[in-house]
Amino acid sequence: MSIILFKDMEINGVYDTKVIVSTIAEKSTANGKPMLRIMISDGTESVSAVMFDTTKKNLNDAGVCDGMAAETKIHIDSFGGRSYQIQYLRPTTLDDSEKSALVRKPPVEPDKLFVNVIQKIKASSGRDYDLKSAEIKDGDYSLTALAVRLLMKDYKAFYSSSAAKSMHHNLYGGLVYHTSRMVDAAFAICDVYTMLDRELLVCGAAIHDLGKLKELKTSDTGVASYTTEGSLLGHALLGIEMIDEEVAARDAAAGRQTYDRDDIMCIKHLIASHHGKLEWEAIKLPAMPEAMMLHELDMIDSRIYIYEETLSKTEPGTLSEPVYGIAADKTSTPLYRRINGKS
Repeated sequence: MSIILFKDMEINGVYDTKVIVSTIAEKSTANGKPMLRIMISDGTESVSAVMFDTTKKNLNDAGVCDGMAAETKIHIDSFGGRSYQIQYLRPTTLDDSEKSALVRKPPVEPDKLFVNVIQKIKASSGRDYDLKSAEIKDGDYSLTALAVRLLMKDYKAFYSSSAAKSMHHNLYGGLVYHTSRMVDAAFAICDVYTMLDRELLVCGAAIHDLGKLKELKTSDTGVASYTTEGSLLGHALLGIEMIDEEVAARDAAAGRQTYDRDDIMCIKHLIASHHGKLEWEAIKLPAMPEAMMLHELDMIDSRIYIYEETLSKTEPGTLSEPVYGIAADKTSTPLYRRINGKS
């Protein structure tokens, strides 16, 4: 069975293809019959499709659930402009070429992005580290040492994890993609705003979303779902706990206080405040210039990603459909793709 892209499907056509099932949500029709709203991906874009007279339990019993690859038959009609109706879904396996086509990844391989993160952390210190190695010597209790050790504890999970269930960088390797761009931006902006502590800001950027390793569970197709502790605590608090665990372990092994407590408090503040506003689930408001900058860089990268994804599917000289998450108040707005622009 060949993979057919959604953009190549014509109105009134019926297509047999393979997709990644992102989410399955139960709904009902106007007359009360069961209906599913299913997000599916063809490897280049995700669309919302409907499936009638079926429940989520029916699909789960058949072996289809969030994050799985599935064979499907899709009918395209003109209701609401263009809509996708699924006639069947059944689980399938993917060969290497199908995985390459269907599993969305960053434009740079995740393991290379991870290497970049480690190198930027070490370079941010201004000290004489070996940038070709992730090794940290015993007795080094700097912020650089803290960040590298935390990332190396489960580096394979870090560079394979999605950064979100939806919204931005929600793909296989999305967490390290987002983090790599954040550390690059953090490193560079310290040349402009020289009052900023480069090591603190870059290390904060490197581990600000570390708690997502516990907040989210990512399938091998890149689809993320929330864990119970992720839903109850959130990744900022989980990330702070991971720092506390590292500090306590080093103190216990050394039999004394190791990491500088002011450094630890400051980087924990960056994580606690990186959402910027209490209504956006920040634990505290940014009280340091590095904390403010970390929040702004986080917003920039998440929004640029949304622009990239949306404009890549928008014809030059036209407006996209309204997009949620770009405006400061998170209302929806259409995005314009320039005729002569790069995007």
